[in-house]
Amino acid sequence: MRTVDEYIESLPDNKREICELLREIIFENVPGIEEKVSFKIPFYHYFGMFMYLNNTKEGVDVAFCRGKDLLDEFPHLSLKNRATIATVTITTKKDIASFQVREMIVTAAAWNEEAKRLKIPMVKKTTIKKKSNI
Repeated sequence: MRTVDEYIESLPDNKREICELLREIIFENVPGIEEKVSFKIPFYHYFGMFMYLNNTKEGVDVAFCRGKDLLDEFPHLSLKNRATIATVTITTKKDIASFQVREMIVTAAAWNEEAKRLKIPMVKKTTIKKKSNI
């Protein structure tokens, strides 16, 4: 299995620089965060599944596992037909500031911690009504 360092080193220069900067922001602003490779990409755990970085054709997706709960505060996040994960695509280092990525990370971390404390599930379970055979 590759390490996060190996994943980032394998990226083209502009995306590698973006990921290095994002990683620095993550570690500076979320004490105790755990970093590992999951699903072949850098994944961050903080009071459960928290966020990940993903290399895409468009740029580097910064994805928040409870992102649906952040849409009001950060409307530039996009669900892209997903139930809970919301992302913003970073194409230049300047995007990190203009999209308020540091603020998103801090807000998302506080929400992940609060949701864990309150035992709020990431996805609400739906009940399926069985058809009656009458």
